[in-house]
Amino acid sequence: MAGAITSILALILSAAAAGSAFAQAPPAHRDIRDLKATVLDVKGFSSDLNSNVSDLSAKASGLAARHDGLSVRADKAAVRVSMLGDVLFDFDKASIRSSAEPTLDDILRLAASVPSGTIVIEGHTDSKGSAAYNKTLSFRRANAVADWLASHGMKKARLSVKGLGDSRPVAPNTLANGADNPDGRALNRRVEFVLPNDAKRAK
Repeated sequence: MAGAITSILALILSAAAAGSAFAQAPPAHRDIRDLKATVLDVKGFSSDLNSNVSDLSAKASGLAARHDGLSVRADKAAVRVSMLGDVLFDFDKASIRSSAEPTLDDILRLAASVPSGTIVIEGHTDSKGSAAYNKTLSFRRANAVADWLASHGMKKARLSVKGLGDSRPVAPNTLANGADNPDGRALNRRVEFVLPNDAKRAK
C-alpha cells in the first residue's frame, strides 16, 4: 500500500512539474499571438483606408458609366472626375450647356457625399491659342462650374477653382509627325473635379 501511495504521489508531482513548465511557456506564445493581433489590426486599418478609397472611386466609376464624356482617375489622396469641355460648353465659351446639367447634378451628389475637405474644380484647355488666353478661358470655365454647383446646394466655401490652361494635357495635341490631333485636343478640353479621399479625416 505504501508503495502504491508513493507511486501516486510521484505521478502527482510529475504532473504538477509538467503543468508548471507548460504554464511558463505561454508568455512567449502570448507575445507571438499579440504580435499577430497587432499585425492584423494594422492590416485592418490599411484595409479600411483602401475601402474608403474604393468606395468613392466605385461611386465615381458608376457615374462615368452612366454619362458620356466622363472619366475617373483615383489614388489614395483624391478621386478625379473628368468631364469633357465639349459636353459642358460651346466652342470658346464659358456658359454651361443645359444638356450638361443632368451630369453635373449627379457629380454634385457625388461631391456632397464627401464629408469634408476642399473640392477643387480645375479647368483645362487644348494648346490652340496663346497660353495666357487658354489660362483665362480655363479659369472662366472652372468658375462657371463652381458657380453652378454653389447655386444648386454645394457650399461655396468648400470649392476651390483653378485655371490651368494647356499646362496639363492628358493626350497629345499633335501627332508624332506634327499634324493636328483633334481627338487628343478634345480630351484635353475638360473640367476636373478633384474629390479629397482622406479616409482618416472622413472618420
